[in-house]
Amino acid sequence: MSLVKKLIADKDIVFFDFDGVLVDSVNIKRDAFQKMYQQYGTSIALDVMRHHEKNGGMSRFEKFSYYHKHFLHKDLSPLEIDQMSKEFSNLVIQKVIYANWIPGAQSFLEALNNNFKKCVIVSATPQAEIEKIIKNRGMARYFTDICGSPTAKHLNLEKIMNKYYSNSRRTVFFGDAMADWEAAHKLGIPFIGVGEEIKKQLLIKQNKDCNFIDNFNENYV
Repeated sequence: MSLVKKLIADKDIVFFDFDGVLVDSVNIKRDAFQKMYQQYGTSIALDVMRHHEKNGGMSRFEKFSYYHKHFLHKDLSPLEIDQMSKEFSNLVIQKVIYANWIPGAQSFLEALNNNFKKCVIVSATPQAEIEKIIKNRGMARYFTDICGSPTAKHLNLEKIMNKYYSNSRRTVFFGDAMADWEAAHKLGIPFIGVGEEIKKQLLIKQNKDCNFIDNFNENYV
């Protein structure tokens, strides 16, 4: 029996982050941040890219505010953050729609659906944008719910558990970023890290309660 099969056998709800977990789109967004901040110099753009790669589950609204405050020493207004988010969307949305699946992810979702598991997206991507991406990728049929920002991930997790009268023991969260792990940890939800970056970050913290996979190949239910 595969690791994933054991971990989800008694689960009712399977939560997924999106970028880097189901779709290979992390580099698309990294490149968009680099392009937007290149005007401030290569050093700033590199700082932005490094932060983004280590904080994939953080919303772009928070990132724009953080980057301007810490790297450019400027506070952004809500209107400026909104304008930057729209610019960012224009750079990434079509590329994400056509990005490759993470290996095995589509078959894994098919298997979950066949086994009557509720699959739910919990992403830091803005709500309207993640809905549009999933619709245009033909993925909507896999999910009972799609949750994006600006609502915090732990609040979206909590909302879905309440909606289906479930609890943390009956759920699991697949994520690739510390923000994903933190949201799951806050609610006591079992966490499965996808990819090398989250594995490296959590092992540095000597977290022994997490499980990790490279991708979904050969991990079907």
